[in-house]
Amino acid sequence: TKSKMINDCGSGDDYKHIMNPHMLKQLESDWPDLTSTAGDIDKYQDFWGYEFNKHGTCSMDLYNQHQYFDLALKLKNQFDLLKILRNHGIIPRKRCTVKDVEDAIKAVSGHVPNLNCIGRSSNTM
Repeated sequence: TKSKMINDCGSGDDYKHIMNPHMLKQLESDWPDLTSTAGDIDKYQDFWGYEFNKHGTCSMDLYNQHQYFDLALKLKNQFDLLKILRNHGIIPRKRCTVKDVEDAIKAVSGHVPNLNCIGRSSNTM
């Protein structure tokens, strides 16, 4: 079965800046904005705000913002994605297909991930 994408359920500005130093440290370590420099919390807040407004707003009837980020970090830490890929022969500089990556993730999670390749028109990574 194909799952439905759940995005943009809020008003677009539901995110509140994270002030909790422990949560900031966890997010900066475990969910960084890869386009920003470490320690640039203002840009990180923009990134986390984008993610929460796009995805977290769809769970606001179950989880507040703090609970959303806490759950996201727990889920991320439940699966070591780099180890999963490595165990399935997907390593840097080795060509693989999107299906190879999907199959590796599905083998561990039980679900087909929704992957999008950026910058390439072929189905090979």
